[in-house]
Amino acid sequence: MADIPKNMRFLLFGKGARWHAKSALVLDYLGLACLIVAIVADAINKTLGLETIHWFILAPALWICGLWAWLAAYFATKEG
Repeated sequence: MADIPKNMRFLLFGKGARWHAKSALVLDYLGLACLIVAIVADAINKTLGLETIHWFILAPALWICGLWAWLAAYFATKEG
């Protein structure tokens, strides 16, 4: 990968690799929590805040956001 100018790194990687890695971990855990809430809500046949299908849709959306943050952390670390 070509060298990225220092003034452009902030625009690409934001607050740094450590922040992105921590936010990726938080988003992954939130996605897992949404999946668990969806399974429990479907099992008891009740609405827990949102409909069950919305919890199921929210879980992979959070996981994809976590993956995106992890990739940003990886490339920010790789670039130095």
